[in-house]
Amino acid sequence: MWTKQQSLRLSINVVRILKLFILVLCFCVPVMARWYDTTDTDGIGLIQGSVFLPLTICLYAAAVCGEVCLWLLGKLLENIGKGIVFTAENCQYLRFISWCCFAAAIPFTILGCWRFLSFVIAMAAGFFGLILHVLKNVFDKAVELQDENDYTI
Repeated sequence: MWTKQQSLRLSINVVRILKLFILVLCFCVPVMARWYDTTDTDGIGLIQGSVFLPLTICLYAAAVCGEVCLWLLGKLLENIGKGIVFTAENCQYLRFISWCCFAAAIPFTILGCWRFLSFVIAMAAGFFGLILHVLKNVFDKAVELQDENDYTI
């Protein structure tokens, strides 16, 4: 039988694996960017020419945002594991994660000038940021209700 504790452990382990995966991929960014730059993709952006440097910068910026998101998500999951759910601290974690998603959308939006497909990634990152921001607002309201309930006799 699958328990909530096992699900939480799985989530924590997946976060750890993804953090390691992003770190490993950071060493591959120049190779991936060089390969993508050599593919025949002329004429699919406003700016013609090499995409190596903008793509490399974009991928490293996304990696930083991803690592921060995963670190904060790990902290959030640790709190949930301790039974600390509706707190201002967890709302802060969700707020920062949503802002990291918005921050990751910026370089992909700029990269869209070279390759239009990057706009899709930017939209996805922005959409995730919006969803997390709404979830943060729900948590804020739950914290408010819990605090009100705690002070009620």
